[in-house]
Amino acid sequence: MYKALQSCAIMALFLLMAPAFAADKADDAVALITLENGATVRLNADFTWEYVFLTPQISATTEGQAIESQRTETVQTQANTQANTQAITQAEQASQPVAKVQPVVIASGPVVGGAMTASAMDHANLLRSTAKGGAKVSYLKSQWDSKGRLGLNFELSSNSEENYVIIEMEIGLYADSGELIKTETVNVWQAIFRVPETYLRKGQTRDSETFWIEGIDKARWSKELMTLKIIDMSSR
Repeated sequence: MYKALQSCAIMALFLLMAPAFAADKADDAVALITLENGATVRLNADFTWEYVFLTPQISATTEGQAIESQRTETVQTQANTQANTQAITQAEQASQPVAKVQPVVIASGPVVGGAMTASAMDHANLLRSTAKGGAKVSYLKSQWDSKGRLGLNFELSSNSEENYVIIEMEIGLYADSGELIKTETVNVWQAIFRVPETYLRKGQTRDSETFWIEGIDKARWSKELMTLKIIDMSSR
């Protein structure tokens, strides 16, 4: 129930703020919102949202460019703040749960590194599931084999009318310190061509196969820090 109220609050604020940012299609971020549990989510211009889990580091060669970009965005940030304040006021009047809204300032230049934020590490369980197109993938368990490889298993469920045959997902694995160790792309669901009973259908819950990943130090991965993101889906 609490998560449902959080989702309602996020979408209510997004719908209230979206018109103010509709003209700026170049920037996918509308606002960052800190939930009552301390987790931060990012509202996107395509009406989706995602957890914010990295602290970006801008390369030294583009630092000056980033600073200048931030200066030119000051006016827009002030406008964002005013729109955010109005959105919160309207949400309060509508008796919606209100989350703290932060204006978004995105510096130009490539992000060359990053570490998982302390807030994300405190709420690591939130990053162990992902959803898209009515399908949800959640981390189920891990294991280690005799070769030192990490094995990961996931649970999939669907409330979509689509019959999914392939769900491609990106896995980010982070050390206990929050440092990114590696990313791995897997077909977390792979049906058999022209065998309908292997498709992921509405109302079903299925377990994935075990995905074996090399190059992970067991001693550095005791907190099981990871991020999941569905990047492609195919249906029949």
